[in-house]
Amino acid sequence: MSGILKILPIMSVAFLLCVASIGCAAPSLKSIAASPGKVSLAVNTTQQLTITATYTKGNTKNVTAQNTFKSSNEKIATVSKGGLIKGVAAGSASITASYTEGKVTKTVTVPVTVK
Repeated sequence: MSGILKILPIMSVAFLLCVASIGCAAPSLKSIAASPGKVSLAVNTTQQLTITATYTKGNTKNVTAQNTFKSSNEKIATVSKGGLIKGVAAGSASITASYTEGKVTKTVTVPVTVK
């Protein structure tokens, strides 16, 4: 028990120093990016999108599985829940990926050309 009492004042000082600075705040979602940034594919072929979140402290995380995806024109290109784009017919469409973390939502749009 006496060992815990010796550590508590040190932890309290460290906590106060952390709270007094911005350095200990949890990183928040800054942006998302898609890879590839634009897609060109043939009819009946597929292309996997990867969505990466970037946080205010610079760290990144693959959030592809946590996104919602939507095609602007499913007669041209469809997209699965996991971000797999399929060319349906020749033309242009766009895929929008949305990612929400806490109260922050970010989106990215990827142009798609099907040949």
